[in-house]
Amino acid sequence: MASFFRVDFSQRRLWVWLMAMCVGVGIVFRVANVAEPVYWVDEISTSMRVSGYTRAEVRAQVATGEPISPAGLLEFVEIRRDRPVTDLVRVLSLSPEHTPLYFVLARGWAELFGSSVAAMRSLSVVFGLLGLPAMYGLARSLFGAQVKLAGWLAMGLLAMSPFFVAYGQEARPYSLWVLLLLLMGQGLWRSLQADRWQAWVSYGVLLSLALYTSLLTGLVVVGQAVAVLLFHRRRWREYGLATGGALLSLGPWIWVVVSHWQTLQDNTQWTTVPIPFYEIMGTWFYSLAVVFFDVPVGVRVWVLVLQVAIALGVIAAIVWGGVVLVREVPRRVWGFVLAGALANPVLLMVLDVARNGQTTAPRYLIPAQLGALLVLAFWFGRVVVVSGMAGRIGRGVLMGLLLLSVVSGFIWQPSPYLKSRNLSNAEIVELLNGAEAPQVVSMPRHIQDLMSLSYGLRADTRFYVLPEEVSPVGVLAELLEGGEDVFLFAPLAEMVERVSTEIEGSVRLVYEPPPLIAGGFPLTVWRVEEGGNR
Repeated sequence: MASFFRVDFSQRRLWVWLMAMCVGVGIVFRVANVAEPVYWVDEISTSMRVSGYTRAEVRAQVATGEPISPAGLLEFVEIRRDRPVTDLVRVLSLSPEHTPLYFVLARGWAELFGSSVAAMRSLSVVFGLLGLPAMYGLARSLFGAQVKLAGWLAMGLLAMSPFFVAYGQEARPYSLWVLLLLLMGQGLWRSLQADRWQAWVSYGVLLSLALYTSLLTGLVVVGQAVAVLLFHRRRWREYGLATGGALLSLGPWIWVVVSHWQTLQDNTQWTTVPIPFYEIMGTWFYSLAVVFFDVPVGVRVWVLVLQVAIALGVIAAIVWGGVVLVREVPRRVWGFVLAGALANPVLLMVLDVARNGQTTAPRYLIPAQLGALLVLAFWFGRVVVVSGMAGRIGRGVLMGLLLLSVVSGFIWQPSPYLKSRNLSNAEIVELLNGAEAPQVVSMPRHIQDLMSLSYGLRADTRFYVLPEEVSPVGVLAELLEGGEDVFLFAPLAEMVERVSTEIEGSVRLVYEPPPLIAGGFPLTVWRVEEGGNR
């Protein structure tokens, strides 16, 4: 057995250099085109909150039927001196599902560097880059005694992961959550080993910050509590005090959640929309494979079959890494890793199965995805530097995963899980910019979509956002009389039928996104023309 795991130290240095190169490539992926991917509705929501506006306030000012330019819409996502910081506090309390730490930091960042797309995303880039050494530290703390390469491998895999690259550029709290989860995990592990009060205080502070970044941190705490109870029972009192203090610090936000419970229910209603069980399982499957393999879904059968086969291979590698971890390390180590990683997805999956919902979006399973990287780092660290069949297989799988990550990283088009319906923005912008002084009529539900489009539209474009109770017929007829190029943006079917019936002319569909990227919420564009232009 000893000869089987004989280490070639020159190979170890080679893998350190290779992982260092992967970190460099991952940094380039994160910073090279930070302003390029579409600034989609969730990021628009971030900018609105940071600027001190609620969705209702923007609708009240915009949904008047009066023309407004793209620049006029984008004023609601810019930092303005007439919107004090107190407005930020008020707005955040009206979105209780999102704890406030990231948005407070983003407001300070925007005050310093502006509220452009690049500036808003650069804060997440900073957190994402800090997450790389945090991953090194956690893997080194957990496995360093047995696997010297574990820290480098974990950091390299995180750097190259297309999923974490994508969220490392997103103007949302997720890269901060990744950073704090890694620091929190390392802080807890060191506290369990050293049992010094300073370490426990540090862990409690990190846990509090993570809770104020995402309420889903509470599910991670459940898993960590199980691990401490089963494998570190002697530290249960200290753990309870540190965790209890962190949970108590969340008291003010718990009060906000309770006070605005109905608002939280309304804001998260999309998670309760029933979907078939096979779609739920597909989401679970996708959420794990996407850590390394993130390419647009193929429309040809053979391409789709190949992609499913590759994704199955990725998941098989992760599962085998978990098996190796359980076989090779003490229970207190693998129990700590797996309990912290699995509590979040298991509890969310139970919730989804119970109500046929869709809570297990990929971004909510980040603790499990980080755990997958850790178990792979351990497995690869055990085998890539040894001779024999095990070494060759391990090296082959590692290089395969890195290759998949590189291919995914060079594909410009973001995935549906990240940009949803706004993936069609480029085609819509091209269509509208090709018209002469386009006039776009829409409804209040699509204001944020219009804001997302506004970053690419010509300055002479005009939006007419109508109140829900107002018929578009009169506005459309008036615009047609002026000889304008008139469009309906994402109208409901009944609106199209009414316009077709009441206006002497034609209403024709000029853009419909492919169903694979529509996300169940297609942003269609219809052209309204006088009868002679049919």
